Amino acid sequence: MGRYGKYLLLFFLVWERVASAGQGFLIDKVVAVVNDEVITLSELQKEGKPLIQRIRQKLEGEAQASQVQITQRQILQALILRRLQLQEAGKEGIVVESSDVDATIKVIKERNGLTGDKEFTEVLAKENLTLDELRTKVREQMVVDRLLTRHVRTRIVVSEEEITAYYQAHMDEFDQSPSVRMRHILIRLPKEPSPADVTQAQARAAEALAKLRNGAKFEEVAAEYSDGPTAQGGGDLGVIQKGELDPALERVAFSLEQGTVSDVIQTAAGLNIIRVDERTTGDVPIDAVRARVRQRLFQEKMKQRMDEYFAELTKKAYIDVRLDQ
Repeated sequence: MGRYGKYLLLFFLVWERVASAGQGFLIDKVVAVVNDEVITLSELQKEGKPLIQRIRQKLEGEAQASQVQITQRQILQALILRRLQLQEAGKEGIVVESSDVDATIKVIKERNGLTGDKEFTEVLAKENLTLDELRTKVREQMVVDRLLTRHVRTRIVVSEEEITAYYQAHMDEFDQSPSVRMRHILIRLPKEPSPADVTQAQARAAEALAKLRNGAKFEEVAAEYSDGPTAQGGGDLGVIQKGELDPALERVAFSLEQGTVSDVIQTAAGLNIIRVDERTTGDVPIDAVRARVRQRLFQEKMKQRMDEYFAELTKKAYIDVRLDQ
């Protein structure tokens, strides 16, 4: 081959690489500029692949195209925000050691019951991730967590006054259904009782009630007279929430004074005698829900402070979104 032939071959080789690079650039275009860094279309597509796939499986036509577009914008906004946080963390010198990343990945594997490396790699592949990509994501998340701890979490204070005020304003959210702990005697009646069946049942119920009125122990009378499934347990029905009893029994149970025995109550099942041993009104004291209230207030303040912090980062940054260009 002559000298010019060699130059010509070199020219085509170089041009092929330039053309390939050019095609790659067209495909992998810049969809956003965040300060001095770019976010590419391939990053956006990789990040959103699982969500986009689910949308395409569920929707078709214009609905699919519209939802894909909306989702892509949402994912891009999340990527921009993530990039801003990582840039800020870099300025503040926040670093996560490889050993910390390894420890976190180990926890991820244990929580998902993945002991072998091969199994773990296969699971990652299904999520369109390599181990190196997972390490990067874990490192970035830990960096962001440390940044948010510094600028958000440590600045949130929930006072006792706020807890009390929130509890008083939202007591209905913490209240439980009123309940009673009760004992029960049932004298069963057949589905279609004869007059004799009714008379006999009434006599047994009256006899049981008389013994109770004369001071006999409810447990002993229940064991002797009750046809119910709890007879041998002294008629103990345990704790009953309002709405769980036959209406005729419930009306009596939730109006009966604690420790007193009812009159005979007739229901479809038969003749009943009950005693209420304990009663709860449903009101939950503040001490029982203090931790829940504190956590709820902390989360509300956390969201508010995070929104403010993200607005601060966005305001001082240069952001150019080019997704639709």
